[in-house]
Amino acid sequence: MSRSAYKDLVVELLRTLVETYSPTFEEAEAVEKLRRFTEDKLSYDKVVVDGVGNLIASFGSGDRSVALVGHIDTVPGCLRVSSEGGVIRGRGAVDAKGPLAAAFVGASLARELIGNDDLKVYAIALVGEEGPSHGAWNLVRSGFSTDYVVICEPSGTVDVVIEYRGSATLTFKCWSKGGHTSGPHASESACDSLISVWEMIRSEFSGSSASEFSAALTKLSCGDGGPVLPKSGVMRVNIRVPYGMGYDEFSKLISELRIPGNCCAILESFTESVRAPVNTAVVRALYRALIKQGLRPRLARKLGTSDMNILYGRVSTEVAAYGPGDPALSHTDEEFITVDDLVMGMLTYANVIKELSELSRRA
Repeated sequence: MSRSAYKDLVVELLRTLVETYSPTFEEAEAVEKLRRFTEDKLSYDKVVVDGVGNLIASFGSGDRSVALVGHIDTVPGCLRVSSEGGVIRGRGAVDAKGPLAAAFVGASLARELIGNDDLKVYAIALVGEEGPSHGAWNLVRSGFSTDYVVICEPSGTVDVVIEYRGSATLTFKCWSKGGHTSGPHASESACDSLISVWEMIRSEFSGSSASEFSAALTKLSCGDGGPVLPKSGVMRVNIRVPYGMGYDEFSKLISELRIPGNCCAILESFTESVRAPVNTAVVRALYRALIKQGLRPRLARKLGTSDMNILYGRVSTEVAAYGPGDPALSHTDEEFITVDDLVMGMLTYANVIKELSELSRRA
């Protein structure tokens, strides 16, 4: 098949995926469309959907294996889909259906570049990455392992990512006696308490780099709008945790915050940060694949969190993240990816597999 045919395939697949709304826990239709596309138009030996909805496609039979792992779910919010002027727009075009489409088509292209017994190749679409990552955790629980993993997340097309911050979700609850709105100076409001807690959290966790904490207020609810000062309220906060701080240390840090006596903090979830080694075969393969296309790769650390946080050390110790698309557009209403970047990502994934295949033959 010609390279232009593969270009048409990756554009067709991405368009199909972004046209199918698939927020976390609602991925089934998109997974089914990806399954049919993969079976009908791409070169894989086996395509299966596991018990939680992950799609796992594979070919080859080598002693070593590589997995391109992306996710098919998106954050909520439909966007108008369009593909004109060399640009594809829609929810998930960047995060992360663009990288996912590039990976599935790129791995299929790689089959023409390597021997069938050189390397076992997997392309995996996980569910739930934007939620509890139940897709990644199911992959771990199933005992899946591989020599190399490329996490297919947007990295600006040239960045090779080796570090992601961790993520903690906290719920704060406050109570008060309430009172009449005509005399707030003489009464108490749960809303005021929540706001004061948020101001403290924002001050304590105010970083803006990958080596610092940052905090985001994602929910604030108190009162019903009537002439009564609210007696209770709830706030949810997401804190991003830099590399090096584990669950116990973070829990201790939260317990030492000066939270008012009428409020409590509940740590709902915690995902450990991750830092993968630099001097690994998968990082070198990504670098070579990018250099061969005339690009200048860079190592990067990301502010966010990905399924790399879960898969590193459990599925493989050779892990790095790479993907086409501008990560600054993730989760926004302006998501788009250029066809040029999409194709560049597809070729990069194909060449990463080729590089690892050659390494396997030499081993």
